Amino acid sequence: MSESANLFRSGYIVDRRQDYVWFLGLPIVALVFAFVSGQYLPGAALAAIALWVTVPHHFVTWLRVYGSPGEFARFKERFIWGPVLLIGFCYLLLHYAPLSLVLIVTLWDHQHSLMQQYGFARVYDFKAKTGSPSTAKFDLAFSWVFFVNMLVVSPLFSTLWVRMLHEWHVPIDAAGVQAVHQVSWAITIVYGLIWLGHIAWTLRQGYALNPLKYAFLGVSYFLWYFTSFTTEYLLVFAVAHRIMHGVQYIVMVYYYNRHKVERGASDSVVIRFLSKRGNVKAFLLMCGAYALVFHALSEGHVRDFGFGFVGFNTNFDLFSYSLLSSFALIHYYYDAFIWKVRKKEVQEGL
Repeated sequence: MSESANLFRSGYIVDRRQDYVWFLGLPIVALVFAFVSGQYLPGAALAAIALWVTVPHHFVTWLRVYGSPGEFARFKERFIWGPVLLIGFCYLLLHYAPLSLVLIVTLWDHQHSLMQQYGFARVYDFKAKTGSPSTAKFDLAFSWVFFVNMLVVSPLFSTLWVRMLHEWHVPIDAAGVQAVHQVSWAITIVYGLIWLGHIAWTLRQGYALNPLKYAFLGVSYFLWYFTSFTTEYLLVFAVAHRIMHGVQYIVMVYYYNRHKVERGASDSVVIRFLSKRGNVKAFLLMCGAYALVFHALSEGHVRDFGFGFVGFNTNFDLFSYSLLSSFALIHYYYDAFIWKVRKKEVQEGL
């Protein structure tokens, strides 16, 4: 076996073909689609696209958690009391501190996004048996540093946090913004070199690398950076991000459930049926049906916040977007602990 074969070892989240389609190719397709649709579709249509991808990807979390007795039993109390507390929390903030809810949802959404891509990177190392014992820590720091830098320095998000500071009566001028950008870039470049140095150290220590993990991180951050630096339209970023984030998550959950069933894990009748080869259409139909029910239940809220085509204001309201995103808080909470790759119960489905 050649030396390069020892240093580089491929492992796939699903398989070679599926990974190239969903985890490497999809971000580029999502980016192109978002920019083209941003030119030719009204804001209402863009919002609908983001919503109709996001809602089904929440549903597959409920399917995994509440449709599987084994999964539910692992964190039973969290799955019962978590929604009750979070719904109550949102209800109180909506009535007494709505802007605080917007900030919490927005920050948690960003944290959730970067952690999903980090989690997929961990799966790539797990499947290929690559990386050193310290690789996870360095990859986690990479995710935080580069994602936060994008939020701080990109024109799209700089406008948002500068406006927020002014609304909070925190004085900041152009020179102050430029200084913040310079510090953020300096930290990012320095850590980028440290991260590359750790990769080189990993190879010198005899640990293998999974090239697909780095390709996956590359296309993911390319989508985020490219959209946030080349558009001032938040919905273009939202559509590209939601397609990548939501579709990849749906694919992950589908194959996670299928792997468990194929490996003999005991599960509910619903999970076993949806996980059978050839039943992917039923799985997608159920996701669509959930989206329809969600839309029917929330139609008044959606219409009130301008998602309908009639009388829609093309200047999409960030507050409305964040308010509707509050439905995702339970999803964010669950994902924080149900996808720990180091857990044997999770490895069963990977």
